[in-house]
Amino acid sequence: MVLPQTSYVVDAQGQKIFVQVTVQDWENLVNELTRLENLLAFKAKLKDAFREVRQIKRGEIQGISLSDLIDEL
Repeated sequence: MVLPQTSYVVDAQGQKIFVQVTVQDWENLVNELTRLENLLAFKAKLKDAFREVRQIKRGEIQGISLSDLIDEL
């Protein structure tokens, strides 16, 4: 992703207090943030799934059959 062109609003001391971007750039940033949040959520679920598989293999928890899984859906 290319960083958007930005403008800054500064206070009387010259300190940056706001950032201005175009609406299109803002929407692109929000979409990218949403995509990354979804990716992180998927990664966490996948990590949990692999942890559960290890627990099933060690006999710590009981797995379910594919038919039971499909029935749950």
